[in-house]
Amino acid sequence: MADLSRRHLLGAVGLGSLGLVAGGGTAPAQARASKWKDLSRRLSGHLVGPDSPRYAELATPRNLRFAALMPRAVALCADTRDVSVAVRWARKTGTPFAIRGGGHNYASASSSDGLIICTRAMAAATVEGTRLRAQAGVRNMDLAALLPRGGKGRLLLPGGNCPNVGIVGLTLGGGIGPNAPWAGLTADRLREATMVTADGDVVTASVRSNPDLFWGLRGGAGGNFGVVTELVYDMVEVPVARATGFVLWFDGEEAASLAGAAWQQARPAGGRSVSGSWVAVRTPDGVRGRVRGQALMTEADARSMLAPLLSLGPASVEVVERTFWGTYEWYTAPISDPGFFWDRSLYAERDLPDEAIADIVAVVSRWPRPDAGVGACQVLGWVGGAVNDVGPTATSYVHRRARAIIEVLSGWEGRENPTRWPTRVPRDVHDWADELWETVWPHSNGQSYQNFPDPGLRDWARAYYGENFDRLTQVKGRWDPLNLFTHAQGVPLPGK
Repeated sequence: MADLSRRHLLGAVGLGSLGLVAGGGTAPAQARASKWKDLSRRLSGHLVGPDSPRYAELATPRNLRFAALMPRAVALCADTRDVSVAVRWARKTGTPFAIRGGGHNYASASSSDGLIICTRAMAAATVEGTRLRAQAGVRNMDLAALLPRGGKGRLLLPGGNCPNVGIVGLTLGGGIGPNAPWAGLTADRLREATMVTADGDVVTASVRSNPDLFWGLRGGAGGNFGVVTELVYDMVEVPVARATGFVLWFDGEEAASLAGAAWQQARPAGGRSVSGSWVAVRTPDGVRGRVRGQALMTEADARSMLAPLLSLGPASVEVVERTFWGTYEWYTAPISDPGFFWDRSLYAERDLPDEAIADIVAVVSRWPRPDAGVGACQVLGWVGGAVNDVGPTATSYVHRRARAIIEVLSGWEGRENPTRWPTRVPRDVHDWADELWETVWPHSNGQSYQNFPDPGLRDWARAYYGENFDRLTQVKGRWDPLNLFTHAQGVPLPGK
């Protein structure tokens, strides 16, 4: 990719259409152009403007509700020094900015109308013994290519199953995933982080070095204290050579409800060796229920564990034993494209009553757009077990008593290039999501997952961080006293 040429530069700052060529335009406009040219010259990486072939890929957020907020340019950083240069430049020039790694933020925390500091090109990852060292641009898909080692790999970093999620954002928010019940959160495996501060300085955080920052980075979410550019993890040994993946579908409201109750009955039989989810989704043909997951056991043992579900007569059944890495690959989700959506989450510390499951399915059946978009509720069992072995205040990830995450999922069709920011949730979708939220709420602990940021969440500070919120503000006050790193649901300074 070429550096931003003068033509690129004028487009990036929105001046090209004004005809500001050499010798023309006003002094303030020329000064604005000059500052962007100065940043481009200082970077080892590239400054990407709107007429670059990669601009749309790098600048467009995953949630198109926020796509009308596009940057003047993207600093595609080559290394930690570039990140430091970009932060210092943004602070000196007063340019608004946001940080983007994998680009999977559900809301607008990684979007800006000024500069996006992008770490996507910083994608090196190495393994030394049980240690994994990864730059900020590494995504789940990179680890999926690195760790199996031709099927002979014995070490895993527990994380999510969405290929294009960046591991920095995953880690900073906690990091749930299908292996969390036996291996813990991604953040629980973190041993060291390198971060660029609001001053542009480079610091290291670990148990011994800046322990307050290290505590805050393990669950405090991204974009609050600085820009994390490198992470070091202690990986965990894979406990089995073979595992079993399973997916069962159930047609109709009654069958979907019975499957949700049966899954809650079956899951404890496998203990920490079993993880997965139950989802009720409205399709054009009606409600369908699905149970999907993995079991670190043989197919025969998995079928025994799944007996309460199999006895219901599912519409389809897939229970297949593979190598561990074969199951890991099978459980990987497709790469997700940008779209319009509103995802909400609540943690539950107990199983849902059968009548609550039936009530949830009834609301799902009323999804107003069955022929377009997605309306669903998912009970995600990627917590509990080893996640709960750590105390709620030991790291900033507070949700250590939870047994499941309940998601309210809504997606709809919209204009590919919206002009309103943020694009409103359609009224019928909003009303449906509110009804489902109110149905789930009494069976939750009122907390929400900070890596599923919800712009509609009222008391988000306590929902995301609970009893750890006040301490997080103290960490913020020490490391970003001028509140340079800020967004709508960012950790505030103390007393704010």
